[in-house]
Amino acid sequence: MKPKLPIKKTQADAIRNLMLLIVIIAAIYWLFAPGPSGSFRPLSPADLQGVWTTAHPQYQDRYLQFSDGKVAFGWGEAGAGAYTIDKMDSEPAKDSTRVHIRYVDMDATVYGLNFHYADQGGGMIWMKNQKRVHWIRSSPQPLYDTVLK
Repeated sequence: MKPKLPIKKTQADAIRNLMLLIVIIAAIYWLFAPGPSGSFRPLSPADLQGVWTTAHPQYQDRYLQFSDGKVAFGWGEAGAGAYTIDKMDSEPAKDSTRVHIRYVDMDATVYGLNFHYADQGGGMIWMKNQKRVHWIRSSPQPLYDTVLK
């Protein structure tokens, strides 16, 4: 009977074993890690339907209105305009849903609107660039008959 020779570990064996350990830990984490609380449901224009107003002094005479695939903006004394919603994307964000709406005018000029939406108390919107101006859904139904621009 031949004597057993000691197994000599090489640096390549150590690296391979370390990589295998990392893969096993990652697989276990992926299988058992807690997922997000509840599943995310993307928003649609119907989820935003209604009139949105704010108490912010600078925008008290303004409104946003979502209805039938359109977004309308009330600009106070400057009038109002409605646009066709071309595309809407939403993704989860911390304590809200991040929304991007692409809308177009009658000349096919493309515009974008980025905001956060929270479904608390009937809904609240704040624009990406105006975090302190909160728009509250003041009516669940459209109130203004606004002409497409």
